[in-house]
Amino acid sequence: MAACSETDPEAASLNATPPAPEGQVEVAAPTHPGFSHVAGEDLFGYYIPSQEVRIGELRLDHLHIGGAAEFAAWEGGDRMETYAPVMLEFSDLSSPVETNELGGEAHSVRIRVLPTSYKLGNGEFRFAGEAPGVGQVRLDGQLDLEALRSAQGSAVGGEPPVILRTAGQIGPERLRTLSFTWFGGD
Repeated sequence: MAACSETDPEAASLNATPPAPEGQVEVAAPTHPGFSHVAGEDLFGYYIPSQEVRIGELRLDHLHIGGAAEFAAWEGGDRMETYAPVMLEFSDLSSPVETNELGGEAHSVRIRVLPTSYKLGNGEFRFAGEAPGVGQVRLDGQLDLEALRSAQGSAVGGEPPVILRTAGQIGPERLRTLSFTWFGGD
C-alpha cells in the first residue's frame, strides 16, 4: 500500500494516545468541535496532495474548500449529503475508468469525506470527518496564506508551491507529513 511520504504508527502522532490494537483504528475526539471559519478569507479551491496517498484501492485526489456561500449554508444548518465546504475526495482505483464532462478520464467510483467538524482561519486548518470505505479522517495543519495569495494571482507555470501542510490520520494510516498544492479549478 502506497501512502504519503511518512507513515509511521510508532512516531509521535497528533494525539498522545498509544496506537490501537492490530485491526482497530483509534482517532482522538476532535479538539475543534463544530464548524467555523474566518469570514472574508478566500480559501476556495482544490488542494492536491504533493505525494500519492492510498488507502487500499482508494487514492486521495484532492481536498476541496468552498466559497463564502457554501460556508454560510453549511454553518447555518443547510447541509447536503454529497457536498460540504471542506471535504476530501477519493477515487476507487478498482472501479471502471470513464470519460468525464471535461473529456478527461476518471474512475467512476468516487468517495467524499464530509466533515464532522472543521476550523479554518488565519492559516489554521483542522478537519475531522468519516466515510464508508475510508474510515475516520483527522487532519491538523497550517495554510500558507502568502503562498496561497501568490498562487491565486499567478499564471499557471512552474512547480506549484506547497500551500497546506498537515499531519493526522486517514483511515488506518497515521500521517506525519502530508502537503498539498493549490488549483483554482476550471
